[in-house]
Amino acid sequence: MIYPYEKVLPFEYESSECNDLRMVESPRTLGPLHSALCKGIEFTGKNQFPIVEPYTGQQPEVLCSVHRLLKKPSSLLHDQCGHFFTSDSHIEPFWNYPYRYIQWLRKLRYVISTDFSLYTNMLLMQKLWNSFRNKLMTAVFQHNGLNAIPAPSWGDLSNIELYMEGWPKSSIIAINSTGVVLDKRCRYIWLEGYHAMLDILKPIQIIRYGAYIEGERKEISTYYPNNNKPGYRYGS
Repeated sequence: MIYPYEKVLPFEYESSECNDLRMVESPRTLGPLHSALCKGIEFTGKNQFPIVEPYTGQQPEVLCSVHRLLKKPSSLLHDQCGHFFTSDSHIEPFWNYPYRYIQWLRKLRYVISTDFSLYTNMLLMQKLWNSFRNKLMTAVFQHNGLNAIPAPSWGDLSNIELYMEGWPKSSIIAINSTGVVLDKRCRYIWLEGYHAMLDILKPIQIIRYGAYIEGERKEISTYYPNNNKPGYRYGS
């Protein structure tokens, strides 16, 4: 059963004299835990994760980190696909001022959903919070008319169903492998989680950013190079 978020948490900001959050946007006006972002978004009934719609459109030809695209002229953006496979410091501004950046993201043809980190050494609640944020931002992008491609991720194996809850089934998805290839333990967790993700979500196609890892399903994957600067370890 799906519950609209309005029935779970009242939106006190709606009684404000200024209801146009796009004009006065700040972390304060978005409310506790960014509750204003939840308006109009549907949530799962079990754990109330945001529900992301499947993406079944065209695949991008090339990928580029969103923070790099910010530096390009608007005339060069209409065919671009921006991704968030980069450090959290480059993603936080989009979380803190989402409506401001949504206006800019409309210039892109596609956007791959945010990828806040789910490091194995994080506490479970930290990983679930970042998983929630990734799903919420993707749902908000879709709700605002962006061609947003889901990018599921996982931080450990024992809670894989929680990390997948809310992500769509039978969708084109994007997966990132940067930062795990050279670490044997991280690579093992990534690959086991990858196969569990396939069983749960059954994606129709995978946009793969980063190096191939032995054991992946190549026949449903399109590989895109990690266009880092030399020496970068975690995305671009």
